[in-house]
Amino acid sequence: MAMERRWPAPWAFSVLILPLAISFGFRMTPLPFLLARAGVPVDQIANVASILWFPAILAFLWAPAVDVKLRRRTWLVVGAVGTAVGLCAAFPLIGAQHLKLLTAVVFAAAVADSVVMASGGGLMVTALDASAQSHASAWQQAGQLGGGALGGAVVIWLAGRVPLWAVGPLIAPVVVLPGLVALTIAEPLPATSVWFRGRVGKLLKEIWALVRAPERRWGTLLLLSPTGTGAAAALLPAIASHYNVGATGVMWVNGAAGGAMLALGALCGTFVPGDWDRRLTYAGAGLTNAAAAVVLVTANRPSVYFAGTILYLLTNGLAWARFTALMVEIIGTDTRDASTFFTALAAIGSLPVLLMTWLDGVGFHLFGTRGLLWSDAAPNILIFAIVGSVYLAGGMRLKGTSSESVLDSDVPTS
Repeated sequence: MAMERRWPAPWAFSVLILPLAISFGFRMTPLPFLLARAGVPVDQIANVASILWFPAILAFLWAPAVDVKLRRRTWLVVGAVGTAVGLCAAFPLIGAQHLKLLTAVVFAAAVADSVVMASGGGLMVTALDASAQSHASAWQQAGQLGGGALGGAVVIWLAGRVPLWAVGPLIAPVVVLPGLVALTIAEPLPATSVWFRGRVGKLLKEIWALVRAPERRWGTLLLLSPTGTGAAAALLPAIASHYNVGATGVMWVNGAAGGAMLALGALCGTFVPGDWDRRLTYAGAGLTNAAAAVVLVTANRPSVYFAGTILYLLTNGLAWARFTALMVEIIGTDTRDASTFFTALAAIGSLPVLLMTWLDGVGFHLFGTRGLLWSDAAPNILIFAIVGSVYLAGGMRLKGTSSESVLDSDVPTS
């Protein structure tokens, strides 16, 4: 039995998530940069970016299939192949004249990579014991954020050297091959079950019960709050020219160095003591992300863009790692539909990212680059002020589980 537990190792999940990471990285860096270079206005790019968050939000509608039909490892391969096909179809459409069709194609690729997320999340819960799951979560975030940024750098580098239609076929093998690693996991066939009959309703009831649970309620609300989203990361390449930064600078800072910073920030989450209140540490990570956005406001110079972007991506990685830690605490270990529930909570957390991406675009439309950055920073500052005030008032402990906070007690009734 001990031999069977050696694989998958926690680090393997940084590989299994790469199909999603590369697709996610394409949406975060090359797509906005290439659209801006093609003459698409930044506010329209923000609208496209916000639309492309919907597959992550709606993924709970098709995630039940991952729990009941085929093995999760098989679904992961299917998602990887679908992601590669979608990206290959997207590159020839980049430009203002095909914006709607491009959005639809990238949307379809995002649906496919959401299957990778659901499969990987379910495998993490079912294939690992409890002691390995926290390490696997950190490795998965490092693979998703770091791999996405590095993949984005490669795409920008290729886009400057080959026709756009050729970029997709060149990166497709890099998308598919990591997914094949899932086939090495010894996973039993799922129990026979219906596809969707009654499952969505049951899932919604479970989520409602989760929200009503006193020890989980406030953590769930914090997942829904506009803190720690890092939404401006998808728009920084589009405003790079405002700092006199060109394609090479974006490739290295948002891509290569940015990927390292995202991964480093995510792995820094493993140094946060496990008994610290995860709501407080999540809000604190959001505050550091706001501070990085303020750095970018100080001047429109390349050096400010480089320093601010590095800090923004570093703190973004930390915030997303703390988000995952908070989400895992809320889920607990007693759910049966691991992939479905993991995807549903991730969908809940994607709602504020969509909102903040749209709000950042509105800020740019009204007040330019500074409006975008202040729109991104202000909610982080506000949420930390609220959570920090509760902590200073004695309603939340730095150390101890969330159940030890007075926030978790029900409001007394007369």
